[in-house]
Amino acid sequence: MTQKMIQSTLVLSALAFASTSTLANVYSYDDGGSFVTLGPPRSFEQFGDIDMLWGNYFTTQDASEEIVNITFELGRLSDNNQVTVRIYQDIDNDFDPTNATNIFTQVIDSPMTGGGVLNSVDINNLAVSGGFFVTVSHLAELEYDDDNQPGYSSPARYDTDARADRSWFYYGSFGDLPNAGYHTRMDGPDVPIPGAFAIRATTVPAPSMMLLSSAGLLLGTRRRR
Repeated sequence: MTQKMIQSTLVLSALAFASTSTLANVYSYDDGGSFVTLGPPRSFEQFGDIDMLWGNYFTTQDASEEIVNITFELGRLSDNNQVTVRIYQDIDNDFDPTNATNIFTQVIDSPMTGGGVLNSVDINNLAVSGGFFVTVSHLAELEYDDDNQPGYSSPARYDTDARADRSWFYYGSFGDLPNAGYHTRMDGPDVPIPGAFAIRATTVPAPSMMLLSSAGLLLGTRRRR
């Protein structure tokens, strides 16, 4: 076998090793004990149906990663059942997603499961770096009970034992965060019970990072010869 063929074989072996040995990153704040739900307050009756968006702000461990999956728990949905998953990239990495840029949107029309069951959405290797904001949104419909009292569904589900300073929610956003009618962090003064939303993201290293890892492995192989 020629030297060139040996080197090519080593590169392929290194790439295969990197792809199988590199563990995915799973970003989350909740521990699975997400028993509290959140929705618009009944005092918003004058606004009618309200689009609510909620999510978690994460920061990549590596310089560049790719999101491959999002999982989330839901509370009680309105009759429409539709939810939308959106992902934002925050260029200034200031832990405030309000000025972040939307880079992914997927509308899910099929009924989603509530009650603490994980819903899963596979994503086709979406590149992110630094701060990114993973969200779910749902149109909370205004309802009236038998006594004609107004109320909304509570679609967001969160863990009160988890850190609250990386979770945010917005009302009337429709994906346009800067122009949302209302937003706050989950440890804000208007939040009676702080916590972190049950939303998680799974990423893998970007191909460029895997090539660097493989190059390092190949260099080490050459030095050992």
